Amino acid sequence: MGENVTVKDVASKKSAPKSSKTKAQKPKFTAEGFKEFFRKYIRVLKLARRPTKQEFWKISAVAALGIVIIGAIGFLIYLLFEYLLP
Repeated sequence: MGENVTVKDVASKKSAPKSSKTKAQKPKFTAEGFKEFFRKYIRVLKLARRPTKQEFWKISAVAALGIVIIGAIGFLIYLLFEYLLP
């Protein structure tokens, strides 16, 4: 099924120069990978809490304002192309 890879084979292959930045790891599609993902997911859920009513309304207002701004920009672009650049 799989190839037998020895340490010598891996060492003989040239690898890219290592940078100081860390690269994101590829997801592991194994049972262990899924267990680790759900372990982290459950940890985050345990730390999370429901927002207060004030926090919820503040977040909702900011999101609504963003939607209105993006809609206005889109409408201005529409007007520009419709009337100024026929």
